[in-house]
Amino acid sequence: MAIHNGDLELSLLTLLETGEHYGLELAKALHTLTGGDLDLNAGTLYPALHRLEQRGWLRSESRPSPRGGHPLRYYRLTPAGQAALDAKRDAYHRWHQGLTGHWGNR
Repeated sequence: MAIHNGDLELSLLTLLETGEHYGLELAKALHTLTGGDLDLNAGTLYPALHRLEQRGWLRSESRPSPRGGHPLRYYRLTPAGQAALDAKRDAYHRWHQGLTGHWGNR
């Protein structure tokens, strides 16, 4: 399944609304929530997270892995990220209602 940047941003922000997560954890959650249809690779996931962090919508922190090995980068939503999520969610709902209203009248 292909995903567009706006959809990916909305998805990531929504997942991070529940609390902080590291990158691979986010990718696994999206894979599970889409019934396996969405399989993000690192070349898609990490640039998106970096963009969101540059906008000030996320903060990240590197921590040692609980299993040893490379440290993990944990991401969390900022207040600006919550505001962006609220705006994106509202825009999505208006778009969806517009389509539903249009096609529902046929």
